[in-house]
Amino acid sequence: MINSLINSKFFAGLTATVAFTGVMLNAGVANAAALIGELQLAGLGTALISEEQLSFNPNPTTLFLSPITATGSFNQFAGINTTIEGPISFNPFGAPDPFIDFGGGNEFDLEQAEIGEVIQSGKNASVDILLFGTFISENGDRSDGAGNLTLQFNDTLASTIEARLDAGETLTAQFSGALFSTTPVPEPTALFGLGIVATGLVASRKRNKDSKAKI
Repeated sequence: MINSLINSKFFAGLTATVAFTGVMLNAGVANAAALIGELQLAGLGTALISEEQLSFNPNPTTLFLSPITATGSFNQFAGINTTIEGPISFNPFGAPDPFIDFGGGNEFDLEQAEIGEVIQSGKNASVDILLFGTFISENGDRSDGAGNLTLQFNDTLASTIEARLDAGETLTAQFSGALFSTTPVPEPTALFGLGIVATGLVASRKRNKDSKAKI
């Protein structure tokens, strides 16, 4: 009876461990393939902004990805030129897919964008565009992403920029920005595997309780 109980516990624990290890290995492979890290970018064209939307000239326009600040998976794109495409509608939201095309099936799809602060810095002003979306790697792995585009206006006041936007004007500016990703999106298979492991552990505990009650 005791040997049977020990064997039952050992087998259940071994099964759960193997299953859990397999799930974690699969998740680890997925995480390794996902785009994780950060990068800074500079627009080689111009941005056109109004209260309703953001676009680029030309559209799509070229981005230069800084080789100095790229980290993690984004090192592979450091120092290259890629493209960013508009227009982005703020309300209701709308954007082309992909928003940024890194090439080779790697991209950033925009899911939300909004005008942030208009900031005064010395004699210059800037407008922040807040970005939220998903990075998709060449293998189809997804990771949550966010960042911003900064539009620079020289020799002007933030209050002037705000007034012109409120009046319905479309303004033209140079732009730069930054993006980062730190959270891989779990694959459905990994979530399903974790569910199986959890179910197995619950069943194992129930069997152990039943066996103890019979001893």
